[in-house]
Amino acid sequence: MKPALLLVVCGALLLSAPASAQPQAGAPAEQAPPEETGPPKQEAISAGTLPDDLLGRWLVIGWVGIHDDEHAKTTTGLWEVTREDEQVVFRENYRELPQRIATAVADANSEDKAWRPTPEDLSELAAAWDKLPERDPKIATQRNEMYGKDGFDRDFKNEEQTKNAIWAARQTAQFRRSAQPSVRSINVFGATEARDGGYAGNYTAATIAAAPFPIPITLKGKFQIYRVSGPIEPKAKPGFWASLFSGCHK
Repeated sequence: MKPALLLVVCGALLLSAPASAQPQAGAPAEQAPPEETGPPKQEAISAGTLPDDLLGRWLVIGWVGIHDDEHAKTTTGLWEVTREDEQVVFRENYRELPQRIATAVADANSEDKAWRPTPEDLSELAAAWDKLPERDPKIATQRNEMYGKDGFDRDFKNEEQTKNAIWAARQTAQFRRSAQPSVRSINVFGATEARDGGYAGNYTAATIAAAPFPIPITLKGKFQIYRVSGPIEPKAKPGFWASLFSGCHK
């Protein structure tokens, strides 16, 4: 159905509805339940053969609106890549950057200068990682997918940004109501080469904004992940007997 026709039909239905079915003037509006706050619930999925050197903590830098190697807008993220049930998976760590680094990124963006971390920046971030304050991205749920080349789905195989990648990752986030007009975001990373102890490649960021009809806003650029620290020891799951008697010491 064409959009214009859809509006006409919906308007006709609303006007023709019985009075009892239409909102009454002065009737109290239904209140939506309060929103959750803080970092979102995250789901992690992976497939294919992924390099073991991905394990660890990473500063993820994206550059969009690129004019040249030195002029672009910089985005940042913190990833923790672990092994779960023999699969390499990742989750985003929603925390504020150390103030000095956050200020440097903001200053660079104000001048359209591409920002890149120094070894001192990475050392500072590593020391502060577990103490950084949480930030609220206004995201309800997030799906994190990571695939080795032999596990690429049809989209990754055909998309120009990912088809030649060593590995690729995709983040799909659903925003909470308070983030309107943003409804959903999708970030795609296609790693095409190993670089400086990490990986680099193509980056795509897309946001769906609410309007009379959803409007996709897509930006394409480059990304690089910088190692902050080495592999994270997986948390040991309690054994059967430890779980059974866990309440006996209370």
